[in-house]
Amino acid sequence: MRDIDISYGTFARYAADLSLFLLVADCGQLSRAAEIAGLSQPRLSQRMKSLEEALGKELLRRERRGVALTRDGQALRTALTPHLGEAAAGFSRFQRPARRRTLVIETDLAFASLRFLPVFPSLCAAFPDLGISLLTRQLPEAGADREADLRIRMEPRHEGTGTACCLFAERVMAVCSPAFRDAHPGLGDPDPLRGLPLIELTSDAGAPWFTWGSWLAQLGPEAGVRGGGERISFNSYDHVIQAAEKGLGVALGWRGLIDSRLETGALVPALPAAAQAELESGHGYMLRMLSRQPGEEMRAVYDWIRDSFSG
Repeated sequence: MRDIDISYGTFARYAADLSLFLLVADCGQLSRAAEIAGLSQPRLSQRMKSLEEALGKELLRRERRGVALTRDGQALRTALTPHLGEAAAGFSRFQRPARRRTLVIETDLAFASLRFLPVFPSLCAAFPDLGISLLTRQLPEAGADREADLRIRMEPRHEGTGTACCLFAERVMAVCSPAFRDAHPGLGDPDPLRGLPLIELTSDAGAPWFTWGSWLAQLGPEAGVRGGGERISFNSYDHVIQAAEKGLGVALGWRGLIDSRLETGALVPALPAAAQAELESGHGYMLRMLSRQPGEEMRAVYDWIRDSFSG
């Protein structure tokens, strides 16, 4: 151990100048080496002379177009290069911050804003070494997306597998603000929605969720519902819910997305108990791993989301 202490102590006295010596040897020019090292050329030249004097050996031969290594200089370079070069590269890697692994979760705007964002900080905290990103679309495509690792979307419901599971089924009811319900006592009549403004989410004909048309059709003619009056359309479900909370009309409310609004009373069932229908479809929010060979981290995030929504 004593010998190691001595060798390290000796090397420490010359370490900086030995690194500069290797830089000069690689560049073949004092001017270029000085520029890289952030020194003036005279200062670098003086340090090389001081190193030669301390070692008692001539290391560099000054020539017209630069510098050349003497025999002793070449021997010193051979002795230092593999070790100092590796040490310099290792230190450079140490200085660079580790690049975080990333995982992308894709879902629709409604699920993201009303249900997923409230738990997103807890998800990130559960995986501090993993960068988790949320990619939102109005209607995520069913085909694999190279950007995404996990997808949560409304699609036909089926039994869970090792790579897919249903977070909750599609159950939909008509909702409005308490003030709107109080201002429209006709909501208790046999034909409760006739003439009332219906707030809807604009969507393509093939959207995999209830629309007012499909919801009213499934409710059936025996309920006496004829489709309401004016339609107020938004391209964001978040805006649909905000409009309903502001008393602009009646909206379709997805259980699992609006539960917190029902609990606080910001939204209430629009139809009286006798007529109120909470309709369920064969669809649901499915969580799916998109990789054919998911790694441990992806499986862990998948399990976390599944357990959080099934609890």
